[in-house]
Amino acid sequence: MADDIRRLLDYIVTQYAVRDEQRAIDQDANAAEGGDVIASDKAQAVSRTEEQADDLAGPFREGLVMAWARRSQGDGAIQLDDRDPEQDRIADALIQFLVSYDLADSHSEATGPRNYIYTIAVDWPRLNRVAQAAGVQLDAALADARP
Repeated sequence: MADDIRRLLDYIVTQYAVRDEQRAIDQDANAAEGGDVIASDKAQAVSRTEEQADDLAGPFREGLVMAWARRSQGDGAIQLDDRDPEQDRIADALIQFLVSYDLADSHSEATGPRNYIYTIAVDWPRLNRVAQAAGVQLDAALADARP
């Protein structure tokens, strides 16, 4: 089931992140750019986004499991301190792949110059709909992924 969390991440990447990147490339293209240049830019965007997902797959899984555990305790949000490198990567993953697509909300509080604590609350009903579209039984996958 842990692979289901990766399948969910891959679905978010293809259905949200890549589409947003490609849409931005189309919008930013000028008339002087040929179709080959635009196609190349889109292919690079896909590769870049997939590499980011590969890099952040572990922190994404950890963050979802943390949020799910917190939810089962009755609290709807997790707090992540960017001064802790592991928590910083989890925050990066959740913000990039959930918050960016309205699958979670976040806010931050400064703890010092350029340091923040991020509070992230997953929109579980919405994420469950995305997971279902990806063929993932989210609660079962998260229960299985718990340490």
